[in-house]
Amino acid sequence: MLGTWGAAALLPLLAAAAVNAAADTIDPVAYLSSVPAPGYHVADVWANFKPTPRHDEIVKAAPDTWVTLPKTLDKTYRNPCWTAADGRLRCMPYFQIIGVSKCGTTDMYGRLRRHPDMADGAKGPHFWDECPYPPKGACTAPPNGDFDGYVDLFAKGAEQIKQNPLAIVGEASSNTYTGVFTFVRGLARLKTNVTLAQLIYEAQPYQRQIIIMRDPVSRYYSAFHYYRRRPSDPFEGPDKFHERVERDIQMWKTCEQRFGVAECVKRYEPQQLVKGMYAEFVDAWASVFPRDQLLFMRTEDYKAAPREHIQAVIKFLGMRDLSNEETTTMMRLRRFNAQSEKYPAMWAKSRKMLEDFYRPFNEKLMKVLGNDNRWLWEDTAKKAAAQLAAAGEQASS
Repeated sequence: MLGTWGAAALLPLLAAAAVNAAADTIDPVAYLSSVPAPGYHVADVWANFKPTPRHDEIVKAAPDTWVTLPKTLDKTYRNPCWTAADGRLRCMPYFQIIGVSKCGTTDMYGRLRRHPDMADGAKGPHFWDECPYPPKGACTAPPNGDFDGYVDLFAKGAEQIKQNPLAIVGEASSNTYTGVFTFVRGLARLKTNVTLAQLIYEAQPYQRQIIIMRDPVSRYYSAFHYYRRRPSDPFEGPDKFHERVERDIQMWKTCEQRFGVAECVKRYEPQQLVKGMYAEFVDAWASVFPRDQLLFMRTEDYKAAPREHIQAVIKFLGMRDLSNEETTTMMRLRRFNAQSEKYPAMWAKSRKMLEDFYRPFNEKLMKVLGNDNRWLWEDTAKKAAAQLAAAGEQASS
């Protein structure tokens, strides 16, 4: 007997229960047990580094990099640093959060900055993918937009490292991971076959890379709103979003039929749709960097267990463990760049189109990352469906 509640009144409760059940299907911290700590000193890696067979071709893509790179690194410091001819201590980033945009990179970097051993770095200079060679102006690395200017972005951090030799600097340019084929110091697809991963590795083979990935449907929806408005503009409705979904998927299918997946990924268009094809970029990085220098994380797990994820990143970067009090202070910070809660709900049919589109890419990602089914994002799909049911959403909206 339903009594005074009535069946309609129970629907939101049942939907909420379904949301919780879906959220419980993935352990958000299980995959963190295998996160490796660094077992090397950057100065030793650089001293023993043997250029790859493509070295000359890679140097040709950005020769100003090798004009600035030092012959040796100072082992006094844990971070890659050296003393220049003018007496300045110069430092390059020990790590990068290379992607993916709209997946929580800003939040993660913002919290890491509060670690006592994190010197001032650069949030998102996008030097490697946006500042062309030959340089054409200041770009994000003034005054000339060259590699020397990029290193100067870490000058303040270098001064801090002088005082704390255990400190490190990093940066977080969130298009680096997915732009690996398309950008090498600016748009490079038509002029070189060198990848961004190859360039960065040849210049900094010791660098540690962090990749955080989000349900590609949610990431795409967040990007739609983030990149299409000024802060004062209202969010566009689900009808406009559905039009974009149909257009972008058709654009991709047309390209794929004509050129194939690999070429269309390099063409990076439609860009926001391509960015969610995470599996297509894994090998470009994993075939260059040692696997223990790459850390793959999932946004949904980070959001569910932020303390454990930050602790795992701290381990990955080899920084000292924080006390409970220090960690609690870090985790009390407001979420950085959090906008998704403000977006209007997408239509169920829009989500289904995108889920169907991304499914084969997610399945490929799951296989290349150890057959862990968290990379299928089936839990987030179930949660979204339950939320739509709770809100009375109709698939035919």
